[in-house]
Amino acid sequence: MSNDHIRPSSIEGIKQLAKRFKKSDHIRYAIALDMASKAAGFENYKHALRKLGDGFAAPGPLAVLYVSVLWRDRATKAMGCELLRMQLVKPLDALLRPTQYKASRGLATMRREGPDHLADTYTASSQQAAREAACEAARTIQFIEATRLVPSNAKRSFPRGQFQYRMPGSDHDAAWFDPAAKTFIRTTEPYTRGGVTPEQEEWAARHGWAVAVSRWKGMYRPDGGTSLFLLADVSKGYSLEPIVSRLTEVPAPIVASAWNGESMPTVPAFVSPGRMAEIEAKAREVKTVGERRGADNSVKYSMFLSGARRRPKTRMPLEGHRLVGRLLKSTLIGTRARAGVHQRVDAIRCELDNWVQCEYKRNELSNDVFFDLYYHELPESDPLAAAPPSWDRHIVSLEEIKATLVRYYPECSPLRQLLKKADLAIASLRAWNVAPINTPKG
Repeated sequence: MSNDHIRPSSIEGIKQLAKRFKKSDHIRYAIALDMASKAAGFENYKHALRKLGDGFAAPGPLAVLYVSVLWRDRATKAMGCELLRMQLVKPLDALLRPTQYKASRGLATMRREGPDHLADTYTASSQQAAREAACEAARTIQFIEATRLVPSNAKRSFPRGQFQYRMPGSDHDAAWFDPAAKTFIRTTEPYTRGGVTPEQEEWAARHGWAVAVSRWKGMYRPDGGTSLFLLADVSKGYSLEPIVSRLTEVPAPIVASAWNGESMPTVPAFVSPGRMAEIEAKAREVKTVGERRGADNSVKYSMFLSGARRRPKTRMPLEGHRLVGRLLKSTLIGTRARAGVHQRVDAIRCELDNWVQCEYKRNELSNDVFFDLYYHELPESDPLAAAPPSWDRHIVSLEEIKATLVRYYPECSPLRQLLKKADLAIASLRAWNVAPINTPKG
């Protein structure tokens, strides 16, 4: 996997990148430390130590978030990746869960690519459109971090829980949940530079709600004429004042007209420092499988076509099978021409399909669920259903498959055989020089 575009934000991150440089470039560790420090924006390793302090984060923002959006211009055939880097006080996962992304307009098409990386699941139609998408996602994160609200789809966010009681003049509105107060509020972002109208004041009084206009211009089109209104039921003592006050301290909304991100090629795929750390942690977990010893952890089983074989004694939870099955299906996309990858991954899939049949009885696993675990194609809406821009995604998927199998199955010969197949498939992917054929959505 390429070391390009990795920007460590801590001494530990610099050390990890230096180890990669040392291994890939066959250089001394001291030289690798200087190289990694320069990648992080410092003159050398000593300079990084002075600024960061060994083991301590730099003062100010504690986290970095990368937002990436692929783009392809159908007219010119040009393509690329727009990468936006923003600083946060809290890490992404501390702000909201990936399952909450779809409830937000700005994050609906985003996926968690790592603890510090949001990647768009769709390919924008132009470079400008990609920048707009990245900036809207960044503005949404700005709002979430400042207000401590999380996106919601709840109809209860309307007065009396009914859309018909929506505030007059609402446009581009959204629902949010306040975890501290355990209540819902709404935002609306109409095209206006004015304040609350008499009609809206009358609406608020009639329903026992409050309406406030934020000085921070919001998430939708802050540089295009929209304003941010906040609405909440105050009949039980809830106040919008703390949220309005926190928004006054937020930096100006991130907009494409003041783009300060990076334009990159689609290959090699960008891998954030946080995602790299996750991959390496899973790899270390896999390496420990050989250290687990004990009684024989496998049992015999027999299938009509495969004959007598062995499998692990324990069973993997269905959630594990679903995850591994999804990743295997994705890895088979675009690899048919590479037998060293496709045949081994397909063999892993066939073996796990046998195991799950032995692990679960018919009354525990319906035919519909069973057939969908390892077969049937991924739905088009799945981010992993599209051909990847590089083989790096398949390598990451196989590493995650290995880590999941090790997490749920005991050390035994059948497991080692599957892990070896995955390792050989990864080696074949790394040696494959043919670029994937990518047909992104417009």
